[in-house]
Amino acid sequence: MNKTIGQNKLWTGSFIKICLVNFFIFVNFHALLPTFPFFVTYLGGDALTIGVATALFSVASIASRPFSGWLVDTKGRCAVLTAGLIGMAAIPMGYFVSCGIAFAIILRTAHGLFHAASSNASSTWVADIIPCERMGEGLGMYGLSMALSTAIAPALGLMIMNQWGFKPMFVLVAFVALLALVIGLSINSKNYQLSQSPLKIKELFEPLALPAAISQFFFMIAYGVVEVYVAIYASSCNLPTGGVYFIFIALATLATRLLFGKTIDKYGESRLVYSGNVAIIAGILLLVLAHNTPCYLLSAILLGYSFGAVQPSLQTMAMHAVDTPRRGAASSTFFIAFDLGIAIGGFFAGILIKSFNYDTMFLCMIIPCVLSLLYYHIVGRNHISSFNHKKNK
Repeated sequence: MNKTIGQNKLWTGSFIKICLVNFFIFVNFHALLPTFPFFVTYLGGDALTIGVATALFSVASIASRPFSGWLVDTKGRCAVLTAGLIGMAAIPMGYFVSCGIAFAIILRTAHGLFHAASSNASSTWVADIIPCERMGEGLGMYGLSMALSTAIAPALGLMIMNQWGFKPMFVLVAFVALLALVIGLSINSKNYQLSQSPLKIKELFEPLALPAAISQFFFMIAYGVVEVYVAIYASSCNLPTGGVYFIFIALATLATRLLFGKTIDKYGESRLVYSGNVAIIAGILLLVLAHNTPCYLLSAILLGYSFGAVQPSLQTMAMHAVDTPRRGAASSTFFIAFDLGIAIGGFFAGILIKSFNYDTMFLCMIIPCVLSLLYYHIVGRNHISSFNHKKNK
């Protein structure tokens, strides 16, 4: 009995370390997400240029994820994580010598490659560490590291940028990547089986992860756009800084994960996916239609709940149904959709802002939220990978 309890233990040293690694990976990511648009503006770019830079970062992640997923499955989690984190530490230092928009965008694109490698390795490795019976709860708790980075990193990045300029902020994101590398190298858990499959197109994607990935794709179009543009939008509307908005998002995400962490394993993912998509629609409407501080902060809380509910639910759905040697492919399939949503959303948001205004752009983001909800309702919840499908059999 004690052996069984030990095998089902979630909060092991390896689990805590991989959560810390993920936290620092996304501090690196989220500190640059709201500040890089200001850097592009500083270099002479406009809203469309910001959209292109955002899209290229995501396109680089998307293009590399299938191959990084195969490498994670065949070469090991630690090796790919190490390579990705070295790149994530080196690229921000290149911004020091950035002498124009073109070079900055090239560096940002390269940053996307290394972010994809490190985040894919980390999200695959944690699925190996979590006991199968606690996969939903474990991935939800693991996702808290991303939520905490959302609380700390955007506000910290904006504060450092406003107080001391861009260079100290770039030093910060390089340092946290190195810190993640040191912690990652200390993880002893290697309890996974490597795949022996050669590099083939069909091996790069996991079909079982597609329903969750497609739902996540539509959701991230809207959520990613809010993350990228809310700081500039708040400034133009004389609302509290984007850093405050991100803090409220993160607190709501944190509360959601803590309160509903075991819901997926017990009842399935549908309750959280449905309510999360409704919440982000309500949050966008509040952000656009009520330009006052209470509604602005309530909008952040609703977006925080939506991300805390939808993202871990769909990630668990994508990961739990596949065998260990295919977890890298499942993770890359899921995060391709994650990145593709941000890329497409960022690109079209830039066009919509240039053609109309911020309010119209944000209102248009309700459309992909509805599509996410409809696709999950029609396809996802009835798919073999769904927890609800298994519970209803």
